[in-house]
Amino acid sequence: MQTQSRTKQTLQITALCCILLVILPALPAAAQSTLRYLSSLAVRRHFRHWLTQESAYFQLRYTESDQELAAWLGRQADEAVEQVTQLLPYTPTAKPWLVIAPRQTVLRQTFGWGENTGALGVYVADTIIILSPRAWEWEHPLLREAVFARQGPLVHEYTHYLLDQRAQGNYPRWFSEGLAQYIEYQVLGHEWVEAGSSLANPLYSQQELTDDFDQLPNQALAYRQSFSMVSFLAALQGDAALNNLITLLGGGEDFNTALEQIYGLSPQALRTAWENWIETDLRWQQTG
Repeated sequence: MQTQSRTKQTLQITALCCILLVILPALPAAAQSTLRYLSSLAVRRHFRHWLTQESAYFQLRYTESDQELAAWLGRQADEAVEQVTQLLPYTPTAKPWLVIAPRQTVLRQTFGWGENTGALGVYVADTIIILSPRAWEWEHPLLREAVFARQGPLVHEYTHYLLDQRAQGNYPRWFSEGLAQYIEYQVLGHEWVEAGSSLANPLYSQQELTDDFDQLPNQALAYRQSFSMVSFLAALQGDAALNNLITLLGGGEDFNTALEQIYGLSPQALRTAWENWIETDLRWQQTG
């Protein structure tokens, strides 16, 4: 990974994403579809004149600097789809866009980020945007493609897309980030661990994770805590229960009510059981 802290390299949700997550579940289906379409137009307008090709599962957009790499990235993305859907079955009705950003500055300009903010990948409004492996300047040029294939953002970001499609936007941010990390770990064996992410640190409350995820000062901890919570749900009843939970969310069920239906525990009881669980596994106390 980049020498800079992954707190600044991981997904940075834009105001548009936050608006979608808050208001989509409360809207009628037709209004949800219209808002999602308008949001995708707002994001995609930055890339509509870029070069394009299709893979089995994506519409790719890229610049001339990545022309030689585009077909390979399309194959990598298709493989990520097949790996993710083995765990979270889903058959898309349309191909999402996969945008290959040649530089961090493109991401910053698109989302209005500050100079010190960056990302390896972003999902928003049926569009996945990844930083080209050619721009992974912290890796040796001859190793960039291999490192990208081993721990790149495609699995993580496609999981965000899949959850958004299946649950129709009806989920809290922490669950989306926890699920994306859980699937990433299952497929790639990759997890984000640093001193600040250790669950030996004071934990965020469930309310903080639900209401203020992107504003929490220790993002490494927020992500790690979310990952461990989804891992705990998987440990309780496996991936089938996670899929059942997502299906209930897609049907419009409230998140806490869906949790209680699947796992038979109130939100507070689940929280208590999770806290007991992480205390018995030193993995969650790691500091890197």
